[in-house]
Amino acid sequence: MRIPRRIVQTQRNEALAAASRDSWMLHHPAFDYCFYDDAASRRLIADDFPDLLGVYDRLPLAAQKADMFRYAAIFIGGGVYSDTDTLCTAALETYADLDSETLLVGVEMQPDHYANGIRGYSPAYPIPRQILQWTFAASPGHPALGLLLRRIAYSVSLMTQQQLEDWSRQSVRFTLELTSPILFTQVCSEFLSGTREGRIDVLPRMCWGSWPHEQANPLLHEQIKVRHLFEGSWKPKATVSDRISYRVRLN
Repeated sequence: MRIPRRIVQTQRNEALAAASRDSWMLHHPAFDYCFYDDAASRRLIADDFPDLLGVYDRLPLAAQKADMFRYAAIFIGGGVYSDTDTLCTAALETYADLDSETLLVGVEMQPDHYANGIRGYSPAYPIPRQILQWTFAASPGHPALGLLLRRIAYSVSLMTQQQLEDWSRQSVRFTLELTSPILFTQVCSEFLSGTREGRIDVLPRMCWGSWPHEQANPLLHEQIKVRHLFEGSWKPKATVSDRISYRVRLN
C-alpha cells in the first residue's frame, strides 16, 4: 500500500506553531491535514491501541508521549509525520516516492559530516549514523513502527513508575533510548540490514537533516526540503546549543 496523502502533527494546543504548520499545508494542498492536541493524542492511543494506553500513561515526559503517539498515528493510518517546529519548503512528491510500501526516513548526522570526524561526533551521538524522527513517512501498518511500539512497551514494563520518573528526569540518554532517535535508529537498522522484512528508504541528510548554519547557506537551499527549527526541544538548553554548535563539514 502506498503512503497516504496525509500529514499528521501534534502540539499541546492548536494555537502553537501556526506559521510552521501552515508551511506543510501550503506545499500539500491536496493532502489531508490531521492535527492532534494532547487530549486527541491520548484518545488515538485509547481507541486504536487500548492495550498500550497504560504504557502511554506511564511515560513521565510529554516528549516521550509525543514519540509514542507519532509511531502509533502513522502505523494506524499511514502518511507523513513532522514536528511542529519544522518548516516544509518543498512538496514531498517532488523528491520522494510516495507510491511505494515503505518507511521513508532522513539522516540526522554521521561522523564524516564533522570536520574532526569521530572525535567531534561521538560526544553528541552514540551511534555511527543517527536516523532522525522529527519527520518521517510510511505506509499504514509498517512493521518498523509496530516494532517501535512493542519495544517501548517492553522497556516500560521492566521499570517501576518511580524508576521511570527518576531516569527520565536525570538522563537525556534514557529518553533517547526509550522512545526517541536512538531507539528509532536501532529499529530502522534492523530492517535496513535485512534481518527483518519491510522496506525502508533513506533520504540524503540535507533533505530533512540540515543544521541551522546549513539552512543559512543559499547554495544549499535547493537540497533542503524540511527545515528543523529546534524550537520544541525537550533537552536542556546547554545540550541543544552544544550539539548544534559543532563544526560540520559542508558536502
